[in-house]
Amino acid sequence: MITSRQKWGNRIRFLLVFLILTIWIHSMLGWFHQWLKPADPYRKPEGRAAKVFRSGYGDEAEISPGDRLRLFYWYGE
Repeated sequence: MITSRQKWGNRIRFLLVFLILTIWIHSMLGWFHQWLKPADPYRKPEGRAAKVFRSGYGDEAEISPGDRLRLFYWYGE
C-alpha cells in the first residue's frame, strides 16, 4: 500500500509540474506573438512611405481579371 501511495504522489507531482510548465510556455509564446505582431497593419503610412494598394476605385477604369493576371505574371509578384 505504501508503494502505491508513493506512486500516486509521484504521478500527481509530475502532473502538476507538467501543467505549470505547459501554462508558462503557453504564456511565453503568447507574449512573443504579441511582441512580433504589428500594432495596426492597416494604418496610414507615415513619412515618405506610400500606400500602394489599389482597390479599383478612383480615376482609372477597373482592370479586367485577365489583365490583372497578366500583370501578376509579368511582374512576377
